Amino acid sequence: MTDALDTLLLEKSDLTADDLQQARDFAVQTGIGLGRALLKRKAAEEQELLEILAEYFQLSLSKTLPQGTDIEFTTRLPIGFLKKYLLVPVRIEGEPCIAVHDPFEFQALDELRSLLQLAGCKVVLSPEGEIIRTINSAYDLTQGSAEQVIQDIDEEDADVLFSKIEEIEDLLDDTSDSPVIRLVNLMLSQAGRANISDIHIEPQQSTLKIGQRLDGVLYDMFAPPKHVQSALISRIKLMARMNIAEKRLPQDGRIEIKVGNKDIDIRVSTLPTAYGERMVLRLLDKSTIRLSLTDLGMAPERLELFAKMIRSPNGIVLVTGPTGSGKTTTRRLPDASFVTRNI
Repeated sequence: MTDALDTLLLEKSDLTADDLQQARDFAVQTGIGLGRALLKRKAAEEQELLEILAEYFQLSLSKTLPQGTDIEFTTRLPIGFLKKYLLVPVRIEGEPCIAVHDPFEFQALDELRSLLQLAGCKVVLSPEGEIIRTINSAYDLTQGSAEQVIQDIDEEDADVLFSKIEEIEDLLDDTSDSPVIRLVNLMLSQAGRANISDIHIEPQQSTLKIGQRLDGVLYDMFAPPKHVQSALISRIKLMARMNIAEKRLPQDGRIEIKVGNKDIDIRVSTLPTAYGERMVLRLLDKSTIRLSLTDLGMAPERLELFAKMIRSPNGIVLVTGPTGSGKTTTRRLPDASFVTRNI
């Protein structure tokens, strides 16, 4: 089998015999399949490799997967298992299938078939990003709506709420039973997927209002009962490494989370009011900052002037604008290397 696959890879790609041997050694050292080893070593392009593997194993190649068609498996399988081996059960044209990224993960595939009683079901190849997106979508649907989580919240949930915060790779991997923690995770994961720029938590006299800002417009998100206010704000302050005992002075903090494939930076600020602490969370998707200075859309003469000014040994350049206008993106451009400071 190895010789036949090697011949196919060498014929239909730019791989060399040394590339293959090094990838095999790397696969043995790390315990991953040959396909993932080739990609991690950047020895092959994903699409080209998938096409070759599909031909060799006589499997179908599915560049996109249906979302939300089958989520029953989420109650029987931990999300970490599927993400580790990059495979997920799906239904394609009504038939149960297993989408895999690396067909060399034989043992994980057999375990999945056994656990879900899917012996003999069809196997399809799919890109890594598509499999991750399908996994995240399925487990996100099982988290329940905000209303369901709110109904589970008890005022005596403080023991779990103030437990030590564990570092998790992905917010969707957190399986905490605490309703308050689940509500915060749900709020942040929904905002992260929907490209929300801000979350506003505003205490009223007898209610708690939570809104989200999208494209400059503030929309209502949901309204938990008033007794949730203290626990909800304390949980977020813990995540932001803020002083939960200080409620009379403004505070600032920062949270870094991962939602699916997105790395999100959250700046948190609190302000005391007559009805409790008002909180604003500003979200920045760090994965979207892929612009160069010329991508900002400046007129050529303004771009030339700007480039000259930022390279001046003295002086100041003010970048101003409303929320979401691109201030942070502009100051983090790779070719705009100058000292900056938020004011």
